[in-house]
Amino acid sequence: MQPITEQTDTVRQILAENIPWSHRDFMFRFPDFIKADKGLWANSLTCDLDAEHDLRFIYRDKENTLILLCEILPWDTAFFGYKVARLHLILPYDAPFTRPHADFTSAVQALVKEAKGRGVRYLFASIFPEDLPTIRALNTNGFSLIETRAYYHRSLKDYDFPRRFSARLATPNDIDSLSTAAVEMVNEYDRFHADPMISKSDADRMMRQWIKASLTEGFADATLVPDVDQPGAFCTVKYHRDHWDDWGIRLGQPVFSAVSTEFRGWYVKIISEACFHLKEIGAEHNYLITQVTNRAVIRSWEKLGYQFGRAEHIFRIVI
Repeated sequence: MQPITEQTDTVRQILAENIPWSHRDFMFRFPDFIKADKGLWANSLTCDLDAEHDLRFIYRDKENTLILLCEILPWDTAFFGYKVARLHLILPYDAPFTRPHADFTSAVQALVKEAKGRGVRYLFASIFPEDLPTIRALNTNGFSLIETRAYYHRSLKDYDFPRRFSARLATPNDIDSLSTAAVEMVNEYDRFHADPMISKSDADRMMRQWIKASLTEGFADATLVPDVDQPGAFCTVKYHRDHWDDWGIRLGQPVFSAVSTEFRGWYVKIISEACFHLKEIGAEHNYLITQVTNRAVIRSWEKLGYQFGRAEHIFRIVI
């Protein structure tokens, strides 16, 4: 395998021009947005990484020359206490860039061997359902499917709701009550709770850390809560303002939410208020992500006018 650092610019150009799918390609009515978003993703996938965390290679066998884009994640590694890596994408180096019947088995095998040699214990991959050769290769090499996600989206230009609800922006004083809500309202199908490799204590610790980081470390641009002293419902929001000019569309994202039993009924309310908040700061469109198993949440989104965008699989292997 050849590190991509030897031809980063070429790889970046191949990605920007030829990635078949992307996380936000449900915005198909805006082709300029799709092109810009793929370009931004290509830049992200080929950004500078220190050698300790770089697992990006050109792989060649008799049938294929492939770009393998993987990295060791420092934050996750520090949090869990063992090396965690993520496979972002496998893409042919040359046309055709979609090869439904191709065999990527040996490429994934080589990546797993390299990751293990670098001390990685937990390797996961986020893969689009259209990417059949990568899915087959992951399965053949012992990866397990942990989660399937659904993306939903809607325009905010015409967003309205019959009622407004008393909500405010959370402060660090809300960390304890929001952490309690996040831990108590477990989604047993998200990738942390669904994976037997990850202990419940680590999953709970992750929920608490996300709340703290959202309110104090910039993980979120805003966190909306009911306007009470001890809120037990929340929705964190990312504005993505740094991409608005490149995208040509002002796209925002409600990210992480939970509602405790004491605040039952607040889920639709808090998502609606997140829509109003994004609209008020200038966003034109927004999207959300959950597990396909989370039917109650999906029904709530549909009531608010959201529609299905795309799906994504999460696989992992312990090595």
